[in-house]
Amino acid sequence: MPRRPLTVLFMPESAYGPTNNCIGVGDVLRRRGHHVVFAAEASWKGRLEPLGFEEDLVDLSPPAREPGGQDAGAFWKEFIASTAPEFRKPTIEQVDTWIKPVWAELINGAQYCQEQLAEIVARTRPDVIVEDNVICFPALLTAGVPFVRIVSCNPLEIPDPALPPAFSGYPAGDQAQWPAFRAEYDRVHRAMWAEFGDWVTGHGAPPLPDLEFIHPGQVNPYVYPELADYQRSRPLGPGWHRLDSSVRETDAPFPLP
Repeated sequence: MPRRPLTVLFMPESAYGPTNNCIGVGDVLRRRGHHVVFAAEASWKGRLEPLGFEEDLVDLSPPAREPGGQDAGAFWKEFIASTAPEFRKPTIEQVDTWIKPVWAELINGAQYCQEQLAEIVARTRPDVIVEDNVICFPALLTAGVPFVRIVSCNPLEIPDPALPPAFSGYPAGDQAQWPAFRAEYDRVHRAMWAEFGDWVTGHGAPPLPDLEFIHPGQVNPYVYPELADYQRSRPLGPGWHRLDSSVRETDAPFPLP
């Protein structure tokens, strides 16, 4: 007996990379007869329906007042442009002046859309929820259905004691600066992480892993080519599955120039 079509709810980060990763996976599901819904950020309005997906979008901040709204991913484009001078500093100095503000913005967005996202989950009634982001949205974890986390931002999102700290930019072959960076990251983020963790559990989600802002899923597609990846000291668990790339097939052949 054929299985019934599933409803799969995707929530990508409001950036082209994570959204396109989800489009790639969602396109395979769509072509296999499943119903794919995107709870993307509101600036993606009108960009996903033409690809065959349903849009049920969220606001991560008060809606833009400009006529016609914003370009897709506009907030992060503007954020990077305004904070570009920070990248001239050593990475350990960026922990407080750039990395922490990024986490703060992500937390604000997760908290702002919690009620709205819970309504989308209730309205959509998904069989599976997929998130490609770096921050926890409790409404995605409390729906009573399998939660899939796509890791596509940085291979060092997945901690390993034999690998450099995430965001440090330090080489894998020289550990001299690792302890100081980890200590500074802990000093700067511990209180914010704890406060966010209390909010997460207060909305029914499990406790966060130590000093991490998102949970692993029951299944975790890991988008990074094996050839370019770090050599880990401990293997990823059975729920982790590498995707060397995640892109949808184009409608027509694209000859390389």
